[in-house]
Amino acid sequence: MENRRSFLTTATLGMAAAGASSAPAASDQFVVGFIGTGSRACGALIPQFKFNPGFRIAAVCDVYKPNLERAAGIAGGNVDTYGDYRRVLDRKDIDVVVVATPDHWHCPIVISACEAGKDIYLEKPVSNDIDMCLKAVKAARQYKRVVQVGLMQRTSAPFMEAYKVVQSGILGRVRHVVVVNPGGGAPGGGRGAAGRGGPGGGRAAMSTEPSNPPPDLDWEMFQGPAPRRPYSTTRQRNWRSYWEYGGSPLSDDVHTLDIAHWYLGVTEPARRAAAAYGWFNHPHDDRVPDTIEVCWQYPNFVANYSSRSEDFPGAFGTHLWGDAGALFVSRFGYEVRPVGGNRGGAGGAPPFEEKKVALHDELPNGQASFESDSGRLILNFLACIKSRERPVCDIEIGAISTIPTLMGGVSIRSGGKAIAWNGHGAEPLA
Repeated sequence: MENRRSFLTTATLGMAAAGASSAPAASDQFVVGFIGTGSRACGALIPQFKFNPGFRIAAVCDVYKPNLERAAGIAGGNVDTYGDYRRVLDRKDIDVVVVATPDHWHCPIVISACEAGKDIYLEKPVSNDIDMCLKAVKAARQYKRVVQVGLMQRTSAPFMEAYKVVQSGILGRVRHVVVVNPGGGAPGGGRGAAGRGGPGGGRAAMSTEPSNPPPDLDWEMFQGPAPRRPYSTTRQRNWRSYWEYGGSPLSDDVHTLDIAHWYLGVTEPARRAAAAYGWFNHPHDDRVPDTIEVCWQYPNFVANYSSRSEDFPGAFGTHLWGDAGALFVSRFGYEVRPVGGNRGGAGGAPPFEEKKVALHDELPNGQASFESDSGRLILNFLACIKSRERPVCDIEIGAISTIPTLMGGVSIRSGGKAIAWNGHGAEPLA
């Protein structure tokens, strides 16, 4: 009897995992180069691509030597190492690149990889810059490349089940969305402070004070297209807290807004965004605010982002409120319930029963398997490389979900002004 994970892997993504699990001939494998080998690459992506017999890892690249050595050890085999991503793109034998660098490097590498004829698996968000998002989409289309963005919740069991609930219509017309990402509130940078750009090191090991970069880090290459700044350990290890390299917790957690886009059929960025923010847990310095609230205006609903504390269990996720019901979904499951007058009372029965579904058979996304969300996303990527169809999290989908988060960042940097999307960019309203 087929269990749900197998069904989701085969039916939802349109392929047979059993077929993919048989080892192909070496000539039928797609050769992969990794660019950026921090915690995300080493903790999840390298193990997943190594596990999938449709791929063979041939090269790893990072500007930080300890990351590079760790990645080579995890990849195993005869893997070449590089400190310059251009050497990876120069290789004619490499078919696919996996880009897991800090955000400011995402699109320059994607565009160059498209020009070099590579297909790309890109970690989210698409970029920390709106214009670069648009240029990356254009390059993917111009060079006809398959670009999958790592929004793996679209292939995660609880999210796919909750999607069906929303599509059934029992929530009624959804008018309000709230996405919560507990990040930025802690003095050391909040959830996931280490990021993909370097080791964790602990909060005590990080400092905002300028210092000499470590000898095994190419700080010039790390900065790349970003403005030049003096090195500090926080800029390396907590780079998401700097606008030059990341987009704050807002764009780090594009996952939760992407779920709302998916469920509600959003096909373009929010019309407007406005932020309220403050520096309450760390000094008002060149880091992003530690407390952020953003409101987005869409044609048919309003959405809010909050960086509130994670002290309350289950806060992290996506909330949808409709005329008839409300739904909350996260990586731990989902719940749906009637709202307002639909709750029943005075002898009346609600139109549907409250339901809670806990995560019960989903594997961790870092576990090498065809049945984890990342494993399914990579299976979809493999199928689309072969078919040349657009993947489940195509670059355009990723850009449409990333851009509203970047509009929130523009609002912060513009003193809280409302930011309007004009169809080809975003600008502050007078």
